Amino acid sequence: MILKSFKTVSLILFIGIISQSANAQKGLWSSEAELKKNPVAGQAWEAVLEAANTDFSRPVINNNNSNDDVNCLAAAIVYNRTGNNLYREKVISALEYNVSNGNPGFDSNGILTWCRNTGAYALAADLIGYHNQQTEEWFRNMVEVYRDPENHNNTIEEVFYRRANNWGTQAYGTLCAVYAYLGDRTKLQRIRNYWVQMVTGPNPGATYGSDISWHADPENLRLINPAGSVKEGINIDGIMPDDMRRNGSFSNPPPKAVTSYHWEALQGIISGARILERYDPELSIWEIGDKAILRAVKILEIDWKTKYNEPGSNWAATGDDVWMLPFIDSVYGTDFAKETSEPENLWKHGKNAGWAYVLTDH
Repeated sequence: MILKSFKTVSLILFIGIISQSANAQKGLWSSEAELKKNPVAGQAWEAVLEAANTDFSRPVINNNNSNDDVNCLAAAIVYNRTGNNLYREKVISALEYNVSNGNPGFDSNGILTWCRNTGAYALAADLIGYHNQQTEEWFRNMVEVYRDPENHNNTIEEVFYRRANNWGTQAYGTLCAVYAYLGDRTKLQRIRNYWVQMVTGPNPGATYGSDISWHADPENLRLINPAGSVKEGINIDGIMPDDMRRNGSFSNPPPKAVTSYHWEALQGIISGARILERYDPELSIWEIGDKAILRAVKILEIDWKTKYNEPGSNWAATGDDVWMLPFIDSVYGTDFAKETSEPENLWKHGKNAGWAYVLTDH
């Protein structure tokens, strides 16, 4: 009887070890096994290799326009594909610099710089299998301890729970990366559930701007308008109200302005969605809210681009927002990437992640 119990316990432990190993092998952004299947030629490879070869040895996290973080992620990708230890050493050097630097301070954009520039380092560290107490403590401090005295004295974690716009979603992407890297499923589950409730309602406590004219229901504020939302004859299904109001109040037709806030908000959401699904498919958010993420892309990339394509309007993804389109296509089977007017940007990075080279179907 004792022997039988011992075998049962051993089997359970063995299965647990195998499960953990499989999860570790999958990786948060990609894995060596996946990357080894991809070619070392073509636009996608050239883009990631060029970034990996830049100098990011003294990373700048407190600069809103710094690309050190995504270039560090590129180096981790190149290391996994080639096995060239030079790129792994570059990633480690950047991580060690961050740890030694501690609190990186702020520029005029405040904590948004941290929300954009922290998560990719966790993804890079995961890709090269780099863990130690000091590095993990630094990541924990970045999201839970270090504060922005000019922005309500918030941490990155608190920004996510407070801001229902691009600040909060960039924080979300970073929190997903950091907590997944740390293996903190409790925190990961909590932020995932909070995001879900922001999308499906009722509002779990996020703060919205005073102009709520883009919301489908002013009595039920959402991060992304529900499916089928129409206001005064305008389709607003998938609009992110708290980012669109920074374009101007609701009007018919919509104001002729760029929608960079809406697209930047999606950058944090899409990176978080990829990380969650790879960490544990049970945490996937791709289908949440009647495919809210897909709807948030389609409303601008297809619907409004087609209907309101007057001079001066710019609804489609441009510049460093274009990287998201191949990732969306890989999940939903869409063809957004084929329709973009900026194919040269498909393989590049965004503000917090990118590099469609990691996709197996690029």
